[in-house]
Amino acid sequence: MKRKVYCSGSIQKGPADNKKLCWSDTERAMVSKGADPVQIDFLNPDDPVADLDDHLALFGRDMFQIQQCDVVIIDARERRGIGIGVELLAGRHFSRAVIGVLPPSSYYRQSNIVYRGGFAKNYVHPHFISLLDAYVDDFTAAGRWIRDELPTFRPNPGASTLDLAIEAYKKRLLPHDEPMRLLFHP
Repeated sequence: MKRKVYCSGSIQKGPADNKKLCWSDTERAMVSKGADPVQIDFLNPDDPVADLDDHLALFGRDMFQIQQCDVVIIDARERRGIGIGVELLAGRHFSRAVIGVLPPSSYYRQSNIVYRGGFAKNYVHPHFISLLDAYVDDFTAAGRWIRDELPTFRPNPGASTLDLAIEAYKKRLLPHDEPMRLLFHP
């Protein structure tokens, strides 16, 4: 069996990015090892293209790859930019499985933190925890998820995650959110 994986994460755009953690042959080998015996074809947004000035078509290439893949794996080992957020939401839009590599004690996954006036014992960034199908510690575990979980994966056919999140907020947090209540329910 073969599966197509879209590699979401930072792209090295020049010498200043040399210290960034990015997808490489090492990460792809780890996914393949974890997925064995499932064969993985990788869709790479950093493959060379003919015209880097055609911005809409470049964006379209990424969206086409996400539309055609089986799984989006997001490299969230360190803080990222706007691209992975768009790719995460595109994965949801196209009903693809979306897995995040969020190691413990990394930017997007922390224990015992204080922020926004509160305390979180097991913090995972709300955008990730709400939109990912799974988060794992490393790329090998992402491959195992593809091997073990993808065969039975079914996207939620009901309300979108965005609608569910808004309804959850309105029911559970809005009654206690004074600034928002004053703006929307004077």
